[in-house]
Amino acid sequence: MDLRQLRYFVGIVQAGSLSRAADQMHVAQSALSHHLASLETELARQLVTRSPKGILLTEAGAVLYRHAEAILRDVEFAKRDAASVLDVPSGRVSIRFPAAWAAIVGYELFTRIRAAYPQILLHITYCNSSMRYERLVNCRLDIAVLFLDQPERGLVVEPLLMEELFYVTAEPDASPITLADVAARPLLMSGPGSGSQQVADQIFRTRGLNPTLIGELDALDPLCRAIASGIGGAILPWCALYDGTRRIALTSRRVADAELIRPVSICFPEVGQRNPAVDAVARTLRSLVEDLIERGIWQGVSLISGNQKSHLDRRSPIRIQN
Repeated sequence: MDLRQLRYFVGIVQAGSLSRAADQMHVAQSALSHHLASLETELARQLVTRSPKGILLTEAGAVLYRHAEAILRDVEFAKRDAASVLDVPSGRVSIRFPAAWAAIVGYELFTRIRAAYPQILLHITYCNSSMRYERLVNCRLDIAVLFLDQPERGLVVEPLLMEELFYVTAEPDASPITLADVAARPLLMSGPGSGSQQVADQIFRTRGLNPTLIGELDALDPLCRAIASGIGGAILPWCALYDGTRRIALTSRRVADAELIRPVSICFPEVGQRNPAVDAVARTLRSLVEDLIERGIWQGVSLISGNQKSHLDRRSPIRIQN
């Protein structure tokens, strides 16, 4: 039994006679008779009887007709659904950002995906760099934003931007500060797994400085609250201070004598093929980031592109391991 036999059988029943079915389906009547006989032989049941009024279904024929009609309908649905995947991206896409990106990127990306691709179920999470890397390589994520600017084993890396880190404090003075002055002040960190702490640790070691570390807070909100209370300062990207359409009442000070800059890329698992939904989310993320930078909403970053004017000195950026 195959789809062609079922299609011919349904056509015969719906036409009411072999001759009319042959005309409607543009198939020789002898071929229809042959396929009908093959079905009856395979099932060991008579499916139709012939009368002066045309074809009549037997009890077995009526059962087969109901199933055949449902099967052919499901086949058409399957063909349409498969074809629509090429035109309309759909399905679940999981993406992870650095925690500091949550306020400035998370909601805007979600709303843009909902408006442009309503059939995509977007799953957004935030975690430290090492966890994003591990989950991406193991194909437990579709997309991750990582601090990389070159290919890594197991990953497809698409450079996005360069991000500067600042000394963040509750003090109103926004003038540049030296690295030695930062090291001498009470310093809070966001945890050993964070990209900002890796950058800070590397530059302090390079300069032979021992920072006055007073605590580590992995979550961004309590970290910013601790800074706002005056307990200490921290080294963070500018976006960590962003809160919707306004900035938290903290001050970002550029480090005058050190380049605290890290590369940021959109990354994908090397194993497997990216589907249209994943590509759509990646394109939308890149477009959103470009828009935020061009409109001056996102400060302290510059796009990695030959066509974009650099806002940062890129001569010797800090490189970190994810």
